[in-house]
Amino acid sequence: MCREEERPKDRQERRVWKSQLTPARRWLVDAMREAGFAQIKNLVIVNKEPVIKPAPKVRRRRKLSGPVYRPSPAPAGDYLLKEQIVNLFHQIDKIENGVITIDVRDGLPCELIE
Repeated sequence: MCREEERPKDRQERRVWKSQLTPARRWLVDAMREAGFAQIKNLVIVNKEPVIKPAPKVRRRRKLSGPVYRPSPAPAGDYLLKEQIVNLFHQIDKIENGVITIDVRDGLPCELIE
């Protein structure tokens, strides 16, 4: 399981709904969920926003044995983002401009590499 770098002092103030995200950030949430276990490589960040055109390289990890990952259906309507996703966007906000790689496990960001 992934370690979290920092925990919010008050989880209530870090609550974020998917509908509050920009289209580029919503795309990233959906791409991570669909990828399951993967690396999203060379994701360009400009003014705290992911650049999705051209799309970053997604390198999927596949198990050679055991159950195959199948993404769960996207929740209908709006929903609260999981803490790992909120933390990822918090880190992207701190970076502002750059190129990152995101390790994704079970559809959630696990590690960010600058």
